[in-house]
Amino acid sequence: MMRTRTNSTCAFRMAVRTTNNPYMAMAASVPLKITVRALRAQHDGAEVQVQVLLENGEHQEQKSLLLTMEQYCELKPSKGPISEDLYERLETASELCQALRSGENLLSYGANSVQMLTRKLMQRGYSREIATVAAEHLSEIGLINEARDLRREVERCLRKLWGQKRICAHLWGRGFSAEAIAELPACLEEVDFSENCAALIQKHYGGVPREAEEQRRMLAFLSRYGYSLGEIRAAMKKAE
Repeated sequence: MMRTRTNSTCAFRMAVRTTNNPYMAMAASVPLKITVRALRAQHDGAEVQVQVLLENGEHQEQKSLLLTMEQYCELKPSKGPISEDLYERLETASELCQALRSGENLLSYGANSVQMLTRKLMQRGYSREIATVAAEHLSEIGLINEARDLRREVERCLRKLWGQKRICAHLWGRGFSAEAIAELPACLEEVDFSENCAALIQKHYGGVPREAEEQRRMLAFLSRYGYSLGEIRAAMKKAE
């Protein structure tokens, strides 16, 4: 449930076992001791920083874990010794907290579907599970609204004079859910695609080309824009 890295307690023991220092190697048999050293509120109380000390004999390592206040209230870490199980749960929670902050930052630059945000978080190094939970949580609290974002994306596509097939393919590529895309016909019911196609012909060709070869090239061009053969024929009549 964490990014592609070894669990801290496992990595800590591995570092002790592989050392060339014989005294450190002997310490590998010593039970791992995990202690919460400090708890500090962050960002006006929205988050809590948990300072943890890992000890295995003479080997020590400091860890700083950041939790949301909700996670802190659920896990209830307190100063003093804690179990490995609780530490691993704190570490996973901290990973999710970081993914949530990364997701909020990505959304500040523009709209994303849940699937698209999940992919972007995975590209930043988070596991699929953590990225999915973070994206779905951000959707649940209203930071992602696929129905609203789909309408805005459709409006942008229509301004580019795209046909329905290209718009639909674009929305799937952007990661919109099947439920959101099911609303596409309602968004497009008042759009006259033959009129848009005629406008595209005027924009790129200044009218219907006379030569048969040019017409074939135009037909291929309009097909790539997502128009059906029927829409193109209707548009050619309007453009003429």
